[in-house]
Formats: sequence, C-alpha cells, structure tokens
Amino acid sequence: MLFLREEDPGALFFKAGDLDGRLKTLLDALKMPSPADDAKYPSAHDPLYCLMESDTLVTRFDVETDRLLTPQTPKATNVQLVVEVSIDVLEVGDWNVCLVGG
Repeated sequence: MLFLREEDPGALFFKAGDLDGRLKTLLDALKMPSPADDAKYPSAHDPLYCLMESDTLVTRFDVETDRLLTPQTPKATNVQLVVEVSIDVLEVGDWNVCLVGG
C-alpha cells in the first residue's frame, strides 16, 4: 500500500491521527458489514461488493508513506491510497470460482 498525504513528514501523527488507527479504519471499511452494522447503516448499493469477509483474514500488509505532491485538497487530512491486493480463495463456491487461479 502506498499512503500519500499532504502533511509534512512526521506530521501524520499530530494532525490527522496515527498511522495504525488510519489503517485499522481502512481495513474495517474493506470487510463485509456485520448484521448489526447492516441494520444501522443500510447499503445504498445492491449488491454490495467487499474485499474480504473479515479483517481477521489479513495475513500481511506493507505500507509505504510519502508526500502527496498535488495541489491541496479541500481537507488537509485527505490522503491518496494505492492498494495492491493478492486474493487467496479459502473455500470455492459459485460466488467466487472466478477468483481461483489456474
């Protein structure tokens, strides 16, 4: 993952929150919502596509941070992310057979 931000080097920990908190928020956003979350925040999209069933399935991730060298965004705490994902299928079914490599 490449994590680009407008803040000065080292400022990530002062203005917008620490890196591990921001990464936890990202991983939570990429997983399927729990039934309680689904009831609280109904989806505007049907079907809803998620990257993973649970964030407990993440076995490894690497993060590189750097400065975002574009004109400033409306909110200085905004970031640009470049995320590369490798998917391992644990259980094959009709819904994910297209993800099985050959």
